[in-house]
Amino acid sequence: MEFHQAGPVARACIIAPDGDLAASGCAAETADVFIYDRIETAQDHRRKGLGVAVMIALGAARKSLVSPQLLVATEDGRNLYANLGWTVLAPLAAATISES
Repeated sequence: MEFHQAGPVARACIIAPDGDLAASGCAAETADVFIYDRIETAQDHRRKGLGVAVMIALGAARKSLVSPQLLVATEDGRNLYANLGWTVLAPLAAATISES
């Protein structure tokens, strides 16, 4: 696992033996909240505990243990997060702006 932190932002990456990115995620901490975002596991590496490992690594970067933790997640990730004890507070929709 590679772990990088720059100020309040942390990124964890798990590199597969073939050099491909197997799993990754980011987190950021403010004075009021710790937010996990873009937690992803490549299709060929799912169901091996890599998503959990990324979440644990990112969570270890938390400085305030009293501020709430929030997670931005897709419907696909819901089972992983439910198994880790997370609950849905509100649905989220994502949008992108094309560079045309």
